[in-house]
Amino acid sequence: MQRKTFLTAALAALLATTTAIQAQTTKLRLAHAGPDSSSQHLAALELAKLVKQNTGGRLQVQVYPASQLGNDATVIGGVRGGTIDMMMAGSVNFAGLVPRIGALDLPFLFRSPEHAYKVLDGAVGQQMMKELEAHNLKGLSWFEVGFRCITTKNRTVRTPDDVRGLKIRTTPNPSHIQAFRLLGANPVPLPLGELYQALETGAVDAQEHPISITYSAKFYEVQKHLTMSRHAYTAMPVVMNKAKFDALAPDLQKALADAAQHAANFQRALNAKDEASTIADLRAKGMQVIETYDAAPFRKLVGDETRRAFVDKNGSQLLAAIDETN
Repeated sequence: MQRKTFLTAALAALLATTTAIQAQTTKLRLAHAGPDSSSQHLAALELAKLVKQNTGGRLQVQVYPASQLGNDATVIGGVRGGTIDMMMAGSVNFAGLVPRIGALDLPFLFRSPEHAYKVLDGAVGQQMMKELEAHNLKGLSWFEVGFRCITTKNRTVRTPDDVRGLKIRTTPNPSHIQAFRLLGANPVPLPLGELYQALETGAVDAQEHPISITYSAKFYEVQKHLTMSRHAYTAMPVVMNKAKFDALAPDLQKALADAAQHAANFQRALNAKDEASTIADLRAKGMQVIETYDAAPFRKLVGDETRRAFVDKNGSQLLAAIDETN
């Protein structure tokens, strides 16, 4: 009888402890549009691993790739409204909320990856994150989509004339649309999740993404030519519902922010390390790859015009700060 009482008490204590631990565990859903083989997804998993490890399981992040919870616009609305906890998407998707963030996508803005990282991790990037807070979004770090490169189905792109007449999928960023119109193309904004089918059916015949996305999304199956144009860079803010972030204990806030920055550095290093092998794999899969081209004619046609359009609406101070960052 005494043994039975002891076992009952022990079981009750165990259940109480388990219940208390479960009650202390906060689970966050993080959504993004990238395929599960993409560097952004691998970095998101790294973020989740570090958060769980550094909080003893008190905070856990569950990652949903490949637009499982909706396209970028839908998920941003979900995070702002609190039905989704976290997400990441190309910075262009936030320009409707914070128009100045559109500066980051201007053609030929960044001199190198290192220049982009210094801008994003420095005062300019912090200011962009701060402006998102008015829309119930807490910025945690800057992942990257990366430097964008042109792929086509039926022609090689070496000069601006080669772009003329292309139906090319772009982001909805006004500067991207303007740039390709200046080049004589027909830009068609589409969500990433709809792009493969659009290329396959001929609804568009070209697209421009960093090669990591071209590879992970298998666009090589429906595109045959790749030019390493690096004509624009796209940053990818990782954001959380601000009210939910503010409700976390300070140590959990710090663990989440630290893990997000570590994961951003992890993804950047992964992209840099994998570039050469990705190009080799794309060639092996049948793509014709042009690694060097003369960017000057492209820059001459689109650089000044797109910057002028941005300055007319948003002033010149932000671009000056970016240009001066070393």
